[in-house]
Amino acid sequence: MTTTHTKLDGMFFILKNKTVITLVTLVLPAMLMLLATSANAGWRGGYFKCAKTEIIDVRPATITEGAVALGLSTLATVLPFEVAELLDSSEGITVLAPTDEAFENIPPDLLTLIASDPDILTAVLSYHVVPKEVDPRKVRYIRKYQTLAGQTLFASRDRRSPMVNQSEVDCQGYRTANGLVWVVDSVLLPQF
Repeated sequence: MTTTHTKLDGMFFILKNKTVITLVTLVLPAMLMLLATSANAGWRGGYFKCAKTEIIDVRPATITEGAVALGLSTLATVLPFEVAELLDSSEGITVLAPTDEAFENIPPDLLTLIASDPDILTAVLSYHVVPKEVDPRKVRYIRKYQTLAGQTLFASRDRRSPMVNQSEVDCQGYRTANGLVWVVDSVLLPQF
């Protein structure tokens, strides 16, 4: 009886080990996939929700009129007349418009320097303009955009929102009479 019992114990041990191995080979990959899916769910959900946000049509407003209507008063204030006129007369452009808070985050001495030098101000403002319509929300990989300043912006995305350089782009875009406006959370500074 001990031989039979030992054989049964051995078979149970083998059966038990096969069950454990089977469970590990079936359950472990499923658990890993579930973890990966739940970790990406916020990113994917946020990204897809952001990418599907409808662009608000503010036509017949032009780019500068749209900036004023959106409450981007600092941007509207610092735009020299010639630059505002150029923006409003251009067709099919994209403006990455900094919020008022973005201007407040620039050190006062630097902001004074930018505002007091027309060449620097024009370079900074034209760095926010892409001479074609782009949607930074629809970027899968890093994408380069040439600006009116002749320099490159880099569009990408993180877990929460689209990005341009190190700035977050608001999911809500605005269509004006002559292009698109995307609100960004910082002032983009070109290389000098």
